[in-house]
Amino acid sequence: MKDALDRLCLVTSDYHFQEKGDVRTTSAFMRFVPELSPIARSIEVCAPVHAAGAERGFSITSERVGYRPLPPSRTLEEFLRRFPRDGLTIARELYTAIRGGDLIWINGPHPLLPLAALIARTRGKPYLLWLRGDILMTVRAKYAEGSKRDRLAARTAWYLDRLIGLSARGAAVFYTGSSLARYGKHAAYAQPTNTSLVSASQLAARPRTTVHNPLRLLWVGQLRPVKGLLHLLQALRCLCDEGQRMDLRLVGDGEQRDALTAAVAVLGLDRMVRLAGYVAPGPALDAEYEDADVFVLPSLSEGIPKVLFEAMARAMPVVATKVGGVPDVVCDGENGLLVPAGDARALARALSRFGSDQDLRSHLSRGALEYAREHTAAAEVERIHGGLRAAFPDLWSTAV
Repeated sequence: MKDALDRLCLVTSDYHFQEKGDVRTTSAFMRFVPELSPIARSIEVCAPVHAAGAERGFSITSERVGYRPLPPSRTLEEFLRRFPRDGLTIARELYTAIRGGDLIWINGPHPLLPLAALIARTRGKPYLLWLRGDILMTVRAKYAEGSKRDRLAARTAWYLDRLIGLSARGAAVFYTGSSLARYGKHAAYAQPTNTSLVSASQLAARPRTTVHNPLRLLWVGQLRPVKGLLHLLQALRCLCDEGQRMDLRLVGDGEQRDALTAAVAVLGLDRMVRLAGYVAPGPALDAEYEDADVFVLPSLSEGIPKVLFEAMARAMPVVATKVGGVPDVVCDGENGLLVPAGDARALARALSRFGSDQDLRSHLSRGALEYAREHTAAAEVERIHGGLRAAFPDLWSTAV
């Protein structure tokens, strides 16, 4: 039996940039890619690559991972706007990469997905769809004003959702969160999955027993409207009005930075909220987790964020919204608290419980650490490997 594929072709829309030949990214998923080395001896990543921006982010140092750059596009809007110009180049590069792959791994939701799936299908190449977000929910959260642009975005998302469903027929579908299970109904194989980045050495030795005063909250990710950070700031304002102070660090960068900075000033939270900017994976990011007491995830749409595993590995209890695949990880009352998305007052009430209930904090800290121990990167890769063997038995049936 084969122990690994010769070549895995990975098609993704994750943002990349380069300088002097060094391809870099801020994508949490790309941090997981080197963990796939037990599955494939080489991994060719097809992704949009920009010519600038390498002053931050990280590069993948694994010799097993290489890149085939696609024309740059950072957002869905930008991709669609540039497609008439770049479409032939994208199709040609995807065709070349897919032709040389033993298995085609296609991330979504994104317009690259149906195009890559179509090419793989016409070439007779086995492929899997790795679905990590709900395009309908994401667009609904981002384009909520009812303008002509918003209606166009909603219509585009509807068509993309249908195309993803068609691409899933007869294919293998791995989905992050039960809300995406609908794509697996007509698949040849379907499996819920995660992409934890936690190693056994990163796990806390024991649950947390003490907290800071005032309580320190942490959020890590990309500053985008769909992350619900304005609702988090409003929740802090509610707590302040009730005489409860909590400090918050927002770790990350993105399109909403200026708007959030302005909101902090308008709400009078300057002394409590710090926008720390992008922090690269490693000791500096580890220190952010160690110095905080509670991890907060107020998103309006999500798949299964990797930051949840990172926080739980440090025995941090979590307050999160009930969206996407989050409830598949955060069990309300066991390893965190769940609240409705977009409800600042419910978020404030949940945070207030952490500030006043030591027994609750201790219980949730124990639950978080137990969950992280069962979902390390190695454990998740083994589950993925098992799913791939079940989905594509012929790929591993040839003797070495």
